[in-house]
Amino acid sequence: MQFPIDAPWAKLRPREAPREWHPLVDHAHDVAAAMEAVLSLPSFAGRLARLADLSSLDDGCRARLVVLAFLHDLGKSNHGFQNRALPFAAGLARAGHIAEAPIVLHDEALWEAGGLSRLDTWFGEDFHRCLEVFASVLAHHGAPPAEIVRREAAQRHLPLWAPARRVPSADVAALVAEAERCWPQAFAPGAPLPKAPAFWHHYLGLLQLADWLGSDESEDAFPFAEPGDGPRAGFARARARRLLRDLGLDVERFRPADAPPADFSAVSDFAPTAIQRLAGEAPGPVVVMESETGSGKTEGALYRFARLFMTGRVDGLYLALPTRVAATRMFERVREARDRLFPDPDRRPVVVRALPGDAGADEAGVRPLPDFTAEWSDAPDAAERRRRWAAERPKRFLAAPIAVGTIDQALLGAVRSPHAQMRSSLLSRSLLVVDEVHASDPYMTALLANLLAQHRAAGGEALLLSATLGAAARTALLQAGLPRRRRQAEPGFDEAVALPYPSVSTLSAGRIETQGAQSRGREKRVRLRPQALGDEPDKVARLALDAARAGARVLVMRNTVGDAVATRRALEALAPGDGVQFGLEGRPTLHHGRFARADRRRLDAAVEAAFGKSAPRAGGLVLVGTQTLEISLDIDADLVVTDLAPMDVLLQRLGRLHRHERARPPGFEAPCVHVLVPAGFDEALAAQRRGSGGPHGFGSVYRDLLVLEATRRLVLAEPEWSIPAANRRLVEAATHPDRIDDLASDLASLDPFWQTVHMARQGRDSAAQGSARSVSIEWDRPMTEFSLAEDAATRLGGREAEIVFDPPLPGPFGDPVARLVVPSHLNPAGAFEPVEIRPGAEGFTFTLADRAFVYDSYGLRAERPV
Repeated sequence: MQFPIDAPWAKLRPREAPREWHPLVDHAHDVAAAMEAVLSLPSFAGRLARLADLSSLDDGCRARLVVLAFLHDLGKSNHGFQNRALPFAAGLARAGHIAEAPIVLHDEALWEAGGLSRLDTWFGEDFHRCLEVFASVLAHHGAPPAEIVRREAAQRHLPLWAPARRVPSADVAALVAEAERCWPQAFAPGAPLPKAPAFWHHYLGLLQLADWLGSDESEDAFPFAEPGDGPRAGFARARARRLLRDLGLDVERFRPADAPPADFSAVSDFAPTAIQRLAGEAPGPVVVMESETGSGKTEGALYRFARLFMTGRVDGLYLALPTRVAATRMFERVREARDRLFPDPDRRPVVVRALPGDAGADEAGVRPLPDFTAEWSDAPDAAERRRRWAAERPKRFLAAPIAVGTIDQALLGAVRSPHAQMRSSLLSRSLLVVDEVHASDPYMTALLANLLAQHRAAGGEALLLSATLGAAARTALLQAGLPRRRRQAEPGFDEAVALPYPSVSTLSAGRIETQGAQSRGREKRVRLRPQALGDEPDKVARLALDAARAGARVLVMRNTVGDAVATRRALEALAPGDGVQFGLEGRPTLHHGRFARADRRRLDAAVEAAFGKSAPRAGGLVLVGTQTLEISLDIDADLVVTDLAPMDVLLQRLGRLHRHERARPPGFEAPCVHVLVPAGFDEALAAQRRGSGGPHGFGSVYRDLLVLEATRRLVLAEPEWSIPAANRRLVEAATHPDRIDDLASDLASLDPFWQTVHMARQGRDSAAQGSARSVSIEWDRPMTEFSLAEDAATRLGGREAEIVFDPPLPGPFGDPVARLVVPSHLNPAGAFEPVEIRPGAEGFTFTLADRAFVYDSYGLRAERPV
């Protein structure tokens, strides 16, 4: 509507010098209609009911929840907010609408005058319960205002509600009367609203979603009202139902009514292995699948999704990976599986790449723009834009019917961050698949357990994938959310080792059950060759070079980028221009995480072209890299040379050795790994005494020296490992708390500082778990106690800085480089502005704060302090 304003308004356009306005009652209808449409979907309503221990939401309860959404902006009735439509020259007080609202709850006269006493029976005549409910309603922008529980703070806003040229409480009363006219069943006698705090956390998430939907001013959503429009209620209801279909929140059209239960052929051409079938068909809600690298865990997860989706038990899939690179690689695999599962292009859900800064949907990429708009790489039409809506903002990612991203996007639904409850509520309707669970540290594992507690309580489904998960982590995650008195103690070492492998574990009748099954992986007997060469990159390079010249495809995996670069440079010095060295675009290179995104994608493709399942094997080749080679790349080496790493990581690396059935070059018919084993950890211990990390990532990349020492002893003691039969024993022997305690005692008798290391380890883990608790949502605490945590993060440690180059700079492989991510340990000042930028023949250099950096075919590295 055009100015002048003749009724309470909710929205103005444009923000500066506005000329149009949208009535408060009409915006209330828009958001209420969105909430009503959301609660009409069985997955949303069913999850919410489950949290109140109800079989379903009855009509009265559902109507009351819609009315609360209708009243979410009642605070906009105050004088100060309405004055914002007037020129500043008018000299009138201006105010917001969240902190200004609670006085209406605290002041009995305002409560009565606003007609809100019609809601008294909803709360069982319990004022504190009323506050808890309205805390959820008023938290729709993030967290409830402090005024919700501090009457004295709310009191200062009382003048904003005093009768003057208009009577704000009368505007609230008009909203209540309109709500009663449209939803009379909400005001009929009935049981009070549920009390469970988890219910109201979840409701807040749905309200945040409804507010986001109802605030969409697009012509095909909820445009500003115009004179002569018909009743807004009917219009808004029709728009909301259609919008949920267009956005993919209503997935019924993707689910054929007469479809039989999905079988494995829906996701793969191959027959399922026993472990894949078991993972797909095991009872939920939380399932742990443990199987060796390359055994088809992803296909097992997709099979489980297909079965749950087609039977209506989930409405979506979120596949959470440990890193952005792993998520990028997985995205294409999931898209292919989606096409297979939904063969009709007109009845096919979108797949979202849920990576901030590199988001996309299907083949297209997207760049967020101000005012909640976005620029797509392929200029889609309006219908296609709607279909991709979830990809346009990170907070919407989990609204996608299928999304692939990092674990961080899921964990943001468990920490006290803005819109966390919306993320959690959206995720509850999806199958959450967490890949590489063993890669999580104690902090992330604690956050994941908190997320699973709410997810399970709501009836959500989760599948956790790992090559081998330690007994402590498996026990904690399967029992997340259970009261302490009902939790099963973690198994002792002997019991843990005796568990079958590969396996699927579930929680049944309060007991963890682990069932073994065969995978497609064949048994391989890996010969271990310990080598004390970690400090000598030239000898490591010579070892790899000799094998490659004998015809072998060799992977060299170092723990740090510095060691990997040194090894690659040594290789080049030994045999400059030799064709057995991996390169890209004629330049020598290696594989690690400090490449620009476009360059990394080209490196990934080149690595798989040279070492993948279908790669031609005409001659030997050496590829040097870091941990990036062990995640998500389907590569196969004739020989592996690796730094010592924790046992679970080491087994992950061995998964790249003789991964596929194929003829091997002479001398490499049997799988063999050279492990760069230090004589001891004296240097790392000395570094820990100084408060720093040791060489080769010992004590830094891999902080737990006790687990490293346990792994080292196993490498030295056993000349051969039978993989995967020995996986369970090896992991437990190197990580089980009982074994670590015993090892610490033995070592301390030789050097007392090991006891300090052990205590520091326990203290570090305890501190990490405490840090996780301090930022986690407490689902069993009322919304009146909820607040946002400053700097709530999903990972401990410093934050990376994304450096922007405008204009983009020429990269080492021909692609322009517009952005680089600089790790925090290389950029302790947290600088974001590059200076002294100098393009060169093979890349470029720049300076951040007091450090000079180079980016070339060896990736990003800090050269020296300035």
